[in-house]
Amino acid sequence: MRKEHFLVGLSIVLYLFGHLALIRRLEPAIGFFYVTSWWSYIILLDSLVSLRSGRFLFLDRFLPAVIIVSCGYWCAFELVNLRIGNWFYINVPHAIPLRYAGYVLAYGTVIPAIGLTASIISPFLGRVGVRPVTVSRNYPVQAVSCGIALFLLTLIFPGYLFGLAWVFAIPLIDGINYRVGHRSFMGDLERGEVGRLLGALASGLVCGLLWETWNSLSPVKWVYTVPFFEGMKVFEMPLPGYIGFPVFGVETIAFIDLLQGLRRKRAAFVLTICTALLTAALSFVLIDAYTVFSRTTPVEQLSFLSRQSKEALMVSGARTNLTVDTTLLAPGEAQRMRLVNLKGLGYQNYLKLQNHGITSVHELARLDEAALSRMLGEKNPLRIHIYQTAARAH
Repeated sequence: MRKEHFLVGLSIVLYLFGHLALIRRLEPAIGFFYVTSWWSYIILLDSLVSLRSGRFLFLDRFLPAVIIVSCGYWCAFELVNLRIGNWFYINVPHAIPLRYAGYVLAYGTVIPAIGLTASIISPFLGRVGVRPVTVSRNYPVQAVSCGIALFLLTLIFPGYLFGLAWVFAIPLIDGINYRVGHRSFMGDLERGEVGRLLGALASGLVCGLLWETWNSLSPVKWVYTVPFFEGMKVFEMPLPGYIGFPVFGVETIAFIDLLQGLRRKRAAFVLTICTALLTAALSFVLIDAYTVFSRTTPVEQLSFLSRQSKEALMVSGARTNLTVDTTLLAPGEAQRMRLVNLKGLGYQNYLKLQNHGITSVHELARLDEAALSRMLGEKNPLRIHIYQTAARAH
């Protein structure tokens, strides 16, 4: 049996296991549904690429380095999100080793997923030619300057120009690639080629649809808080946000071009890995502090449950609030558990509400946003709106 055939089988088994864990509510595997879905996809696509071309794009000895760099790459956007506040995480594992493993394995899929999807799509597009573009010799400086300007505008006006967070990296990275002689989109246009650009756009859209699909199914997920578009969501993403996925595909392929160029220079590649590690390490701490809204809580730590209820839940296989079967609880306990699990509100936020006499979804629904914000100590009004809306729709 060829290695590729084994990996295709492995990808199918991994994908089915993730769904089984989700359906049967198996802990801790249920918390890694998103991760198993993406890695099964990556393994499948790279196996198909290898069967076609004779070599893997990512499943080789450089895979650990790619995961680290991919993690650091995505964490750069996590750092930007600290300013724009466009998403937050719910139901992340309470144990740090599991939580950080989840971060690494999830963020580590970004570059392989986009790169492999583009490599699968591009052959179907064929060679797409246009009139060659005359590129100014000042393009690298202009592009990098534009990228920096867009980045600064994002930080200065996050409430209005948050969309630029998904744009600034394109001119910044492509300008660098063009300047140092790496493959670049402007270089493609200079030769009259747009096939790779179209492939990058398509890969971003495909991966974006998969991101949102698997995120919507996963109990551990991100929730968007995007100004102006809260009432226009498909899955968790506001409808206009889907425009950003093709753009993200382009900047990620541009980054892959940069990475491939750096791999030819050992010192530069090692420096890139070290930078990615430092970026990820810093980001993980800040994500925990500011972007994570709720963590799972072990059943034995849920103070409103009786000893009998805890024992019944443990026998049923529940280890955290994530997999509690409320039919095994007394009515008052079930009422509180529904509040804990309301769109990943979490036990710690429940305790804050309990201190103000709020112990049910119905009572939460009667609060106004100012009162809820004060009780939770949450300053982001969009987060407050999400939970008030969820309570009133319950």
